[in-house]
Amino acid sequence: MIVGWGIGALEILFFFIVSGFIRHINTNLKSVNAITYYWLCMTTLTGIWEAAYLTNYNNIVTMAQNLITTKTHVWTNQYSLSYVLPTKLAHIFYAEYGAWADREYMSTSDDWSHTIEGTHAIFCAVFACVGLLAKAYGNVMKARLVVAMGMAFQLMNSILYMIEYGIQSSDVHSVNYNNSSFPIGKAMIERPFMYVNVFWLVMPTFIMAYELYYYRLGRPYTNYAPARYISSEELEKMLHVSKKPIINVDTKPPSYDESET
Repeated sequence: MIVGWGIGALEILFFFIVSGFIRHINTNLKSVNAITYYWLCMTTLTGIWEAAYLTNYNNIVTMAQNLITTKTHVWTNQYSLSYVLPTKLAHIFYAEYGAWADREYMSTSDDWSHTIEGTHAIFCAVFACVGLLAKAYGNVMKARLVVAMGMAFQLMNSILYMIEYGIQSSDVHSVNYNNSSFPIGKAMIERPFMYVNVFWLVMPTFIMAYELYYYRLGRPYTNYAPARYISSEELEKMLHVSKKPIINVDTKPPSYDESET
């Protein structure tokens, strides 16, 4: 048995080990900016968590309800080491989130949480994974297109979610209504787990801004070779640029008399 926060720490450790190893053995992935690469991997991992949440919804709701009844948190509860597996970690992650951050994630009367998690899994996690695979196999343009779409979807998904959450916290009929039994506090300080959403707002914004700043369509900025999403060698292959000179400078030009004939 291991304490909940230890489960989370091991999950993050294994995440960086596995994703770092994959990047190390694939030359194409090494040219991707490190922050971009690891966030795309994290988005892919989140998709696995979301799939586990959607397929084990009833069990997670029961676990979340137990946390509320006992006024406990998963961080200090004890769990078996098997909860390090992404499909099982999703149980305690979403139980904590549903109990103490967004109680729509425990709802049995509407599908709002299913919509948010399902659309993120399809349009963000799948796109991030496909983008990484395309880059790993050298299809740079497809990778850039798919990743750009995935990050745009992710940012919009997060913005709409946070706006709706703000509306719910002021709606007396909502399970997320700010009251004495489930206070929100100033700047959501009473619901600190909500701050995990900052990553889903900041990271896609950073990635899109980074790519736009350091890359011009068809021609990357040459001063930032170590951090570019596309290397000069890859660009040369895409454009089929030949290093052979068009004119052979060693060839003697024809004489005037020869050119007349």
